Amino acid sequence: MPDDSTATAPTAPRGGSETASEAAATVLERADALAARTEEPGRLTRRFATPALAQAGDLVLGWMRDAGMTAHRDAIGNVAGRWAPPGLPAGAPTLLLGSHLDTVRDAGRYDGMLGVLVALAVVEGARGRDGGVPFAIEVLGFADEEGVRYGTAYLGSSVVAGTFDRSALERRDADGIAMADAIAAFGGDPAALEAARRDPADLLGYVEVHIEQGPVLEAEDLPVGVVTGIAGRTRAELVFTGFAGHAGTVPMTLRRDALAGAAEWIGAAEAHARSVDGLTRGRDSGGIIAGLISKAGLTQLDCGLPAAIERV
Repeated sequence: MPDDSTATAPTAPRGGSETASEAAATVLERADALAARTEEPGRLTRRFATPALAQAGDLVLGWMRDAGMTAHRDAIGNVAGRWAPPGLPAGAPTLLLGSHLDTVRDAGRYDGMLGVLVALAVVEGARGRDGGVPFAIEVLGFADEEGVRYGTAYLGSSVVAGTFDRSALERRDADGIAMADAIAAFGGDPAALEAARRDPADLLGYVEVHIEQGPVLEAEDLPVGVVTGIAGRTRAELVFTGFAGHAGTVPMTLRRDALAGAAEWIGAAEAHARSVDGLTRGRDSGGIIAGLISKAGLTQLDCGLPAAIERV
């Protein structure tokens, strides 16, 4: 994969010598540098196992090494950097930090990248901390979270967790390229995916900083929030069957308008969602209607009904 780690990349700061505002400025400068690594001119698109993702990963690898980390790509192309404080005892646990480096089409420059760059800033700050840190820190930049290229998400984290489904290797993208071939061309090794799994017994946990993809923090004038639950989605298909009739001569009492019935159902679903504790504040209630097809006497809705799922 090409090494593009020198182009427009801000210099890594010295651990312990910069202020929080300086560290934040570095994070934002690096986000700008990553946003320039894109498949499409004029907008940010960076799919799994593409040259643009390779360039972004090369930038991050360079910043990791500048921060004194040992850095590499794993078998699926995740970027990983490790830092351990001097004198850390053998067998000390590791804290994982990070997020994803791939994007959706026409993405925001902080979706995913912010979590990787803040994690890197944590390591740069920890290097100069008095008293040391009693564990190692690894920063991960996942190669796929969005699932844009192959229609299946979380490829990068599933390899780290040991839950990767090998049948996904047979999937083909819009150009007919099999996932296994794309991974190999990217410099990965489809045969070694299981070996890239991290043993939970060695880990303290995983922490991810992510840009809020909703309005709650802004609406409440809060700088940061701690996630205590996630929004789940159940998809169902409902068909409202009506009866076609003349627009002018069928009286209202004899009409069987499928769209009118569907509209009532939409209103009822919206009212119910607004009355459920946990969906009314601090959670993304999601879109009730994903698609609407209206024909004479027939309305079909492909709807997503959100459900609050507490993280255990």
